[in-house]
Amino acid sequence: MEPFAARVARPTCYACLRPQMACYCAELAPIESRPRIVILMHPLEARHPIATGRLAHRALSNSSLLVGAEFGPHSEAARIVADPSVLPLLLFPGPESQPLDDGGGRAILDECDSSDIEPVIFVLDATWSLARKMLHRSPVLQQIRRVSFRAGARSRFLVRRQPAPECLSSLEAIDRVLRSFGGGLDGALSIFHRMVDFQLGARST
Repeated sequence: MEPFAARVARPTCYACLRPQMACYCAELAPIESRPRIVILMHPLEARHPIATGRLAHRALSNSSLLVGAEFGPHSEAARIVADPSVLPLLLFPGPESQPLDDGGGRAILDECDSSDIEPVIFVLDATWSLARKMLHRSPVLQQIRRVSFRAGARSRFLVRRQPAPECLSSLEAIDRVLRSFGGGLDGALSIFHRMVDFQLGARST
């Protein structure tokens, strides 16, 4: 008999990277959003088993997901920013950030409709400290307008530590953005809540 039993890996879904018993792929019903969302995912986030940016991307049929720690002048992110047919915006808080609440999203849509351009919002998918580093290392993102929303309900992302109660996961933040434009991610949020409950239950056993 072997002194150490071989570990049997849990069957994994290679689309959502979740254990097959917790796979959510069959529940996804992707929708098209306006504005279009471009998720800039840090490589460390890409390896995380509960990467909510990945779920948001798969829930939005017209979104893009780009992985990198920085985005230079020859990156796909830079190509989108330079496209004259789009209005690039960065979701990032700060005093110079344009609020999306109270009609701010509708005002951006009106601006785009009058100019016949497409609004595109970039979302940094990383921890807050890594997101700041990504922005610092990506001058192409520093030059575009920023948008944000007011703090609201606390995050349901209870399986990861947040720097402040009002900080949201990438999926929750994207849902808040889309709601300011008249949309939302109800289906993906439902999957997200069950995914968190599954992880919490696994920890308690």
